[in-house]
Amino acid sequence: MNKFLWIILASLTLTGCIVDAFDTSPSAQPTFSVNEALDMGLHFAGTPSPTSQLKIYNNNSKNIKLSTVTLRSGSHFRINVDGRSGRVFNDVEIRPGDSIYVFVECTLPEVSTPEPQVVSDWLDVTTNGVMCSLQIYAMSQNVNRINRLTVNSDMTLQAEIPNLIADTLRVAPGATLTLPPGARLLFHDKAALIVEGTLLSHGTSELPVELCGDRTNNVVADISFTVMSNQWEGVYFAPESRGNRLEHTSVINTCQGVTVDSLADLTLVNSRLYNSGGKQLSVGRRSTVTALGCEISNAASALLYLNEGTYLFDRCTIANWYLFAWPDMASVIFVNPAETSATFSNSILYGRDTPIGDYADVEEVDIWFRRCMFTPAGPDDARYLQCLWNADPMLEYSLTDYTFSYLPLPGSPAIDAALAEFDDASLPATDRHGRQRGLTLGAYAPAEPQ
Repeated sequence: MNKFLWIILASLTLTGCIVDAFDTSPSAQPTFSVNEALDMGLHFAGTPSPTSQLKIYNNNSKNIKLSTVTLRSGSHFRINVDGRSGRVFNDVEIRPGDSIYVFVECTLPEVSTPEPQVVSDWLDVTTNGVMCSLQIYAMSQNVNRINRLTVNSDMTLQAEIPNLIADTLRVAPGATLTLPPGARLLFHDKAALIVEGTLLSHGTSELPVELCGDRTNNVVADISFTVMSNQWEGVYFAPESRGNRLEHTSVINTCQGVTVDSLADLTLVNSRLYNSGGKQLSVGRRSTVTALGCEISNAASALLYLNEGTYLFDRCTIANWYLFAWPDMASVIFVNPAETSATFSNSILYGRDTPIGDYADVEEVDIWFRRCMFTPAGPDDARYLQCLWNADPMLEYSLTDYTFSYLPLPGSPAIDAALAEFDDASLPATDRHGRQRGLTLGAYAPAEPQ
């Protein structure tokens, strides 16, 4: 037979096989990459969500054709199927052993309560006359949107729903911004809180105040954005800002933590400064900072960068196990020790790097460490009084699970090791979690036994 005829016949045969290779049996159905539902997480009402995705698989031995792929309602969710955007998709083919992507976004409505509420739709896929459906849902959270607000007179933010700070929030000189119990301030990328007047944050153990980034979804898989620093700029107390007090308040996931500029003052009580891409607490000249029962932790640079000024750190946990880089400074840096008055009492200094940066004339300066716990070995002297050296405080954290509670574990040498005579008279009897602190070194009462 002529070889060209063989080629033609082979081509016709192959074409016929391709045309006939679709499995039209009702039992030939696709499967989804998620079993029960696609959970898109928490999103703010009126704000377009990041993209979620799922796959539709063909595990059959022949091609299948999805006659329709559509959202049942389409009111708040949007889909892209196999690279095409739209509402209804017809005759979508999937080869055997292959799959297609479905990308999903949503813009959720406001809900009727301050608490987040579920908003859902269904992805309906019809194949060979049989409909398979997958629920898609997300949580909608109402927010109070704040954009480039300057507080020129005394103001109290609401705590019923989160406050979404799209740009810098500024407190003008002479004005006081009050954060009531339970207030949440969620800052967008590049946003900051600048205080030229006064900031009062009245969190409690039951209703703490939180200042953090506005990312609510996961970075990847089950890893929350909570572990990511550099989400927003941080808090800046301008020169001569006075009377600032943060109680039961967390400032987390910043670029530069908390900055207290020259001649300003700040009191922190049972508060947490956590996860900064730079320094965690940076203080300018002739400022005053008091921290009672506070956790100051996890930064790419110094946890405490202290210029000449007056400082008191009592029952504090100063711990640095920053995930993304080895810290470029010691945990505590004294910029001008000769002009500094600082006392650290009943505190824990722990982490990856040197706890205290070197400074000259150690015996001459007004810097004191009284009953503090250090990982390195070292002796007491005229300025280090009854300290615990070469000690593992046995704090609760996990570099693999990205969890950092820093509670003393059962058996920790920090438990019952504090000396009450070194405590400040205004130290609260309970810690940030509302538990009796007793005589445990650092910010927290011990973790409960497992």
